[in-house]
Amino acid sequence: MNEQIIELEAFRRKVEKQMYIILSMSILTALTVAYLVSIRSHIMQLGFFLLVFVGGGTFVILGYATGYFSKSKEFKSRYKKIFVEGPLQEIFGKVFCDFKKGIGKEIISETDLIMMGNRYYTNDYIKGSYNNVAFERADIKIQNHTSNGKNSHTVTYFNGRWLILEFNKNFHFDLQIIGKGFYYTDKKNSFFTSEKQRRRKVEMEDIRFNEHFNVYAQDEHEAFYILTPQFMLALKGMYDSMDGNLMLGFIDNKLHVAINTRKDAMEPSLFRSVMNPNIDEVQREIKTIIDIIDELNLDRELYSI
Repeated sequence: MNEQIIELEAFRRKVEKQMYIILSMSILTALTVAYLVSIRSHIMQLGFFLLVFVGGGTFVILGYATGYFSKSKEFKSRYKKIFVEGPLQEIFGKVFCDFKKGIGKEIISETDLIMMGNRYYTNDYIKGSYNNVAFERADIKIQNHTSNGKNSHTVTYFNGRWLILEFNKNFHFDLQIIGKGFYYTDKKNSFFTSEKQRRRKVEMEDIRFNEHFNVYAQDEHEAFYILTPQFMLALKGMYDSMDGNLMLGFIDNKLHVAINTRKDAMEPSLFRSVMNPNIDEVQREIKTIIDIIDELNLDRELYSI
């Protein structure tokens, strides 16, 4: 068996054991403090509050003091190097991976495809090519957080994978395809948007396609030029097979594909042996990239100079 995997499994067990020790100490400390305070104050609610507050605080302090948090991150990094980057290289050849970084906020914001909120997180950046189509992907979470001093509220606009596929051709007009169930989009169709930049709703001749997608375009003829019957057929298949709600946007020379899976992909579990890893997520990522390029036939002449 691969020596790297054996070493990683030993490291995982060490970190897992450390986590259980810290958790046990945190629970014991919290129970002791909560019991003593409840006995003296006779207020059970205060004891419960301290149980949560002291337990959580103790876990955080011990986690940093013992290096548990940094070791946990190291485990994830080493896991992804073996079980994510490795399979990607087998399929796509040379790929660049930076699991700590992602796609910059300004890149997503400039597309005017989605509401940006005031919180933005991204990681698991991967860049490569398939069938002469360059791609990059990352996990992205976009949220909007509001607070009035007493109460706070957070709405998640998007949490999933974002793919960007690059072509050797600039599209002259924006085209946005929004799957039903994909919310918090920026359709760029408000009264304050200039006439030239405004996207307008386009009805396609395919009734079933219209049931699954809403299309917004700056130029109706460009929309019909790109959305051929074969393209729409492939999109309908993707709508049924993808593991999240779907949105696509043709912007300049790029196709943006957002899949709102409501989770962070390819994250390993500290409680599962790496000797029997769950690589379904990685295989799904690979299949998603291949399916988008193959099913939408993105290497065809339409997308070339």
